[in-house]
Amino acid sequence: MKDWIPLLQSLIWPVFIAAAAYRLRRPLRRFVESVNTRVEQGDPFEYEGPGGIIRLPPSSPQHPSGPEPRPGAQPLLNTELVPAGSETASADSADAADSDEPGPQIYVAHTARRDKSLDRENYRYHRVHVFLEGDDRDLDRVTKVVYHLHPTFYDPVRTVTDRATNFELRTSAWGMFNLRARVHVEDREEPLTLQRYLNF
Repeated sequence: MKDWIPLLQSLIWPVFIAAAAYRLRRPLRRFVESVNTRVEQGDPFEYEGPGGIIRLPPSSPQHPSGPEPRPGAQPLLNTELVPAGSETASADSADAADSDEPGPQIYVAHTARRDKSLDRENYRYHRVHVFLEGDDRDLDRVTKVVYHLHPTFYDPVRTVTDRATNFELRTSAWGMFNLRARVHVEDREEPLTLQRYLNF
């Protein structure tokens, strides 16, 4: 029996560590995934001391470093705010001063719906649909719409030509921002420039 005591003593710590790791496997996996995600996003971290303490500074979901979480999401960063429901048509207003004939009455509208299945870490995603509204005769004259999303989107400039959907753009976002739309209309040299503050 005396021969077994050193063997049992040497096995106690490995067995204890293995049991603790098994019992805490989910929190440990979440911790490792969190560290990995933060490193991939470019967040700094420090490795200190012989115990190997990892310190991560708190992340800010409104000002992330590195690439934004997929599928495209933007914070509000130094954008000129346009109140929800208001649109501007700079090309249209310029034409109105030179002509008695009113320009096309076209507006940008949007809907947003919270979708928890898209969430990632602290980012709360919404499905966003942007589309044109207006008189059908005016919308029939539209050839394409070039949407300018926040510059941190993947592919921030997107062109839509589908009249059947009222030139609908579908995307996902976690931050509110000012969207600009360049609406190309038949018989007009310059497109209409419309803006919409996407809030949700």
